[in-house]
Amino acid sequence: MQLYIGNKNYSSWSLRAWLLMTQSGIQFEEIKLRLSFTEGSDFKKTLAKIAPSGRVPVLVDEGFAVWDTLAIAEYLAEKYPSKN
Repeated sequence: MQLYIGNKNYSSWSLRAWLLMTQSGIQFEEIKLRLSFTEGSDFKKTLAKIAPSGRVPVLVDEGFAVWDTLAIAEYLAEKYPSKN
């Protein structure tokens, strides 16, 4: 499971998903992306491959991508009911 996030100081949404997973004790790989909304940036290219939203955070689990912090929280609550 990989969590793609931006800088936690500038992306509070990234921080929220990271905190949720960390505090729940869910094992994941943290992939930090340098925030850049310039067309053709590495940030844009990476996100275009995994999520149509083009924004962080994105959780990838076995090839399935979930974006939006609330959707990530719901997905994790369903996958790990004992962690609620």
